[in-house]
Amino acid sequence: MELPQRKTEEVYLPNGAFTAAMSRLGRLGEAHALRIGIVYAFDFRTRMLPYWYADKRMAPCSVRTLGDVLHAAGFKHIRIILQQWTPNFRPSVAQLDGRPLDLLLVSAMQVHAESAYELIRDAHRLGAARPLIVAGGPKAIYEPTDYFELGPTAGVGADCVVTGEAFVLLHFLETLLAQWEANDSARSAFERARRSGSLVDVPGLVYLSPQAPAGQPVAINTGVQRLLRDLDELPLPDAGYRMLEPPHRARRLRARPYPSEKVGKRAPIASIITTQGCRFNCPYCPIPAANQRTWRHKSPRRLAAEIKHIHEQFGIRSFFGTDDNFFNNRETVVAMMSELCRTRTGGVPLGQRIRFHTEATQFDVYKERDILPLCRKAGLRGVWFGIEDVTGELVNKGQTPGRTAKLFALMHEVGIQPMAMLIHSDDQPLHSRKGDLSGLLDQSRYLFNIGAVSYQCTYLTPAVGARTLEAAIESGSLLRTVGGKLIPQAFYDGNHVIASRHARPWQQQTNLLRAYAAFYNPINTIRALVRLRRNVVSRKRLVFQFIGQIGLLMTMPKLLAWAWRLRREPIKAWEGLQRARIPMADAQTGREINWAVKHIPTRNLPDALGVASQPANVDRRQESRRGTLLETHQGASSLCHSS
Repeated sequence: MELPQRKTEEVYLPNGAFTAAMSRLGRLGEAHALRIGIVYAFDFRTRMLPYWYADKRMAPCSVRTLGDVLHAAGFKHIRIILQQWTPNFRPSVAQLDGRPLDLLLVSAMQVHAESAYELIRDAHRLGAARPLIVAGGPKAIYEPTDYFELGPTAGVGADCVVTGEAFVLLHFLETLLAQWEANDSARSAFERARRSGSLVDVPGLVYLSPQAPAGQPVAINTGVQRLLRDLDELPLPDAGYRMLEPPHRARRLRARPYPSEKVGKRAPIASIITTQGCRFNCPYCPIPAANQRTWRHKSPRRLAAEIKHIHEQFGIRSFFGTDDNFFNNRETVVAMMSELCRTRTGGVPLGQRIRFHTEATQFDVYKERDILPLCRKAGLRGVWFGIEDVTGELVNKGQTPGRTAKLFALMHEVGIQPMAMLIHSDDQPLHSRKGDLSGLLDQSRYLFNIGAVSYQCTYLTPAVGARTLEAAIESGSLLRTVGGKLIPQAFYDGNHVIASRHARPWQQQTNLLRAYAAFYNPINTIRALVRLRRNVVSRKRLVFQFIGQIGLLMTMPKLLAWAWRLRREPIKAWEGLQRARIPMADAQTGREINWAVKHIPTRNLPDALGVASQPANVDRRQESRRGTLLETHQGASSLCHSS
């Protein structure tokens, strides 16, 4: 089961709707005094392996975009808090411009969910004086009801969950402020909107029903969001960088945001929205359904203007496109790269000043390999490939060993770094016969030999919202507890083996470490050093050897400890589909629905809601207002193998 989607003709917002919403909010002068904290939750247990250095060197695009949008809508008191910079931040003691927070926005990936829960629990320590709490991000998109009833007592949780993009938040705030009264609080306005039923008309929200009996919470889902078609309607990335909380270890907010002139040194990598969507439909990936099978991108002129602006204003030179598959469409790539070639900064071509990196499939880049020189001239310096399996046995996206070798050789010649991302599974052997590349270690060594700069390998873990999840739950391969303890959501990162039918899952965990060690090791460092003068990519291979070995040393004790637990402690898997801890009802029909995960119908759902006990049988392509209920147990989160 996947996330539902709207009818084709209803997927997109009308052109100009996003800009108009910001303009309308901009005219609500009294509301602009709201103190808004935007927190990017971060779980430090996820810091490991070859990308351990990147998490603190990048201000995530998601929360920066919210800051840009709210600033463009007229809100004046906003602070973006990155938990990887300020790990001890506590909303309960935070004051912004002399006043406590009125609105707390918490964004989290699946693997950072438990840190988000702690932030929300802390905000509840303020009691009646707490801010209005809104949760968003990937965790919220797929598992919205996990944000309600966080404990330890009833009523502790988010007030509302946004299951979509920035426009959903704008529409929510408009609806909220329509209930605004003199000397009002954001929470009071929300309660009036919730009880009046006006939130029903905001697609992309989940909140608790005000009609549900005490002790029997039911979540209301207002349906699938409508997508912003023209990404150029988003504000130019700027304000988000100017409202970042400085790095510190205190619990309170600093009086001023981080100086903009220092941002480029603290966060030298800028993530930017370039394209969204992928034409592949891998069974383990929930992203195409989340994008409602659409393909969107910014205009070439807008993309060039953004990169130039960020570079000139903040001194940032490295950019990472948050693409699902940048080479999805040849015409788009050519137009964007050509515009970047034409753009100049400081009297020189922009491509000589910046370094652009992105994600793509090996098949698409190989097919469009003739435009790689143009891409290099425009500033493209690296491509992360979701190869998954060099032989194409696990999932076939057109990749072959021969094509991969030819492509990597060409990329070296042009000056673009090939970065390999692989997936290990129960069925993949550690070694294979001579001439056969199916073995995990054989593929790791092969990729280094043909010129891969970096290497990442995760274990095949069913993602919430992907078609493989129900099969994993019903077959008993998705683990629930180890040693009687629930597996933390941070371990659903693909680095920890938590989904396996293998007789020795601990051995599969050590296989991952052996694969990394086959790529990142002193011998390969010497080989990279010998080949240092071949081309500019060879220098990066040497750098990543050092980075990868440091990450491996940092990570090895953690993963070996997990392997030891898998070997010595009793393991229990999920025994089939579960009933939802908090059932979800469609806002229009009142019927129980599924959302990203199939579930067992809830017994004795409150009659006051008029909810049928049998879940609605949703047709993804025909129903625009209905969703599918997510199994809300805290252990059924998982890794989404993407940017």
